[in-house]
Amino acid sequence: MVAHPGDEAFGFGGAIAQAAASGAYVVIVCATRGHFDRRLLDRAPAPGGRNRSYTKPLVWRNLDTVREDELRRSVALLGVRVLRMLDYAEEGLPTVSFDELVGRIVQPIRMHRPEVILSFGPEGVTGDADHAVLGRAVEAAFDRAAEPLAYEDDLEEDQVAWRAAKLYHLVVPAAALTSLGSRAPDGYGSPDGYDTLTLDLGELAQLKLASIARHVSQVGSSGPFHDWSPEVRDEFLATEHYRLARSNLPVAAGSAGPPRESSLWDGLP
Repeated sequence: MVAHPGDEAFGFGGAIAQAAASGAYVVIVCATRGHFDRRLLDRAPAPGGRNRSYTKPLVWRNLDTVREDELRRSVALLGVRVLRMLDYAEEGLPTVSFDELVGRIVQPIRMHRPEVILSFGPEGVTGDADHAVLGRAVEAAFDRAAEPLAYEDDLEEDQVAWRAAKLYHLVVPAAALTSLGSRAPDGYGSPDGYDTLTLDLGELAQLKLASIARHVSQVGSSGPFHDWSPEVRDEFLATEHYRLARSNLPVAAGSAGPPRESSLWDGLP
């Protein structure tokens, strides 16, 4: 579950591609369609017309439509089966009713019945407020989706309770940023001290790169890594890191907690 078009590729692209390649039924829920800048009102987009303003060529006039289209191209490349859009405004998640947002997330959980859910943690990885709010809402929805009477007046009758097995938060540990040096954006990364699961993406790192490149309005036609050396780029894309935030799987007798994992599917039948 992601906040913006592009999050699925930059953050979770490797895990999504691995899951799809293994035959998993992958569903993406995206909270927004992309930021609608008030400057776009300078000239209304015409159907079939230019996507860029004539007078301000750096401005995408119908950015929300463009970004959704880029998202659909990206998830198709990664092997996603279903894409759900929640239609909130980018940068607006901190201002919406938190309980309403949780309910909007409970609905696709009950409909699609995932075993594993991936999202942001409470720090949001990038410091983005939308990421942080969504991370908290997804964690709440993880619990509420399993409560039979939760949101019973808001959801369809066939939306019965569903208890997902595991919730993972995306983590970017400090060690993963060493290859970036001064390129690391301010506020990017996760607090130290998390036990993390590292996914080695192998050849799927190139698929992740291709999905990122689909977001032309965000990264430009040359791509986000055009001025990086191939070695630094490939090292940065080679792995993804996740923290097991919640689990409904039984804990072995005598164990102090969940066992250290080697994949997102550990413990599942």
